[in-house]
Amino acid sequence: PEGPPPGPESVEGIEVGQRCEVQPGARRGEVMFVGEVEGIKGGGAWVGVKFDEPVGKNDGSAKGKRYFECPDGYGSFQRPVNVQVGDFPPVDEFDFSDFFSRR
Repeated sequence: PEGPPPGPESVEGIEVGQRCEVQPGARRGEVMFVGEVEGIKGGGAWVGVKFDEPVGKNDGSAKGKRYFECPDGYGSFQRPVNVQVGDFPPVDEFDFSDFFSRR
């Protein structure tokens, strides 16, 4: 993307421990980190998310540095614009209304 990387104002209102939903894909999880991540191209503010399901790309580390703990494949660093915090309970795989609302 063009322009400067997202600054601290882009993560205003996003705090560690909050539930969140990440777009695209309505992937749900918990905010585990908020801040800059060394070594990720583009710099600026990032949100570290531990997903409820194995839809991530890491284990909470980037370029050999640990930012938060989670199983491999459950973690991801996202731009704040893609993260919405709020009342996003874990996905219930047996609740079909939840399944269809995410498609």
